[in-house]
Amino acid sequence: MTPAKQSDDEAQQAPATGVEKLAVAGVHLAAIILQVAAVALVVNAVYRYTVGGGFGVITEVTRFALLVVVFLGLAGTHLVSGHVQVEIALASLPQRFRDMLEGYVIPVMSGLYLAFLGWAGWVATVQMFQSGTTTPSRPAILMWPFAAVVPLGCGLLIVILLVQVFRRVTRRRASGVN
Repeated sequence: MTPAKQSDDEAQQAPATGVEKLAVAGVHLAAIILQVAAVALVVNAVYRYTVGGGFGVITEVTRFALLVVVFLGLAGTHLVSGHVQVEIALASLPQRFRDMLEGYVIPVMSGLYLAFLGWAGWVATVQMFQSGTTTPSRPAILMWPFAAVVPLGCGLLIVILLVQVFRRVTRRRASGVN
């Protein structure tokens, strides 16, 4: 795992667009949710081991917190090159081919995968919303808001990927590279 090349990803150095600011806000919100979930889990554990009870709502909500944290932070994590990439697979390729794969092919293929994942998340969200699906715990918690972060996070990352590819294309055209 290596940090992203600065020369190849100058697109990340460009002034932040509104969608990029939204992605960064998603990371911050995900971090807050993660901290609240961690404190809630500790409180629940202390209560369970000292008094013998536990709060079912904390157990249910913290299970869904991971889903929310992952998908809210997805696009912002990509912006800071916080993803894992397999260098051994790319190391033996010519630099020009690597640049093409990393700059265009991988973002487009990732966008297609995210579109399918986001669509499935959207369908699940609509079904949960229409049927009023809740958790079995009391108080019952509506599940559709948690499912809704899947298409939201996927959609945000797709837009970020498209912005980055567009910047690369326009930068290459401006420099006269074919």
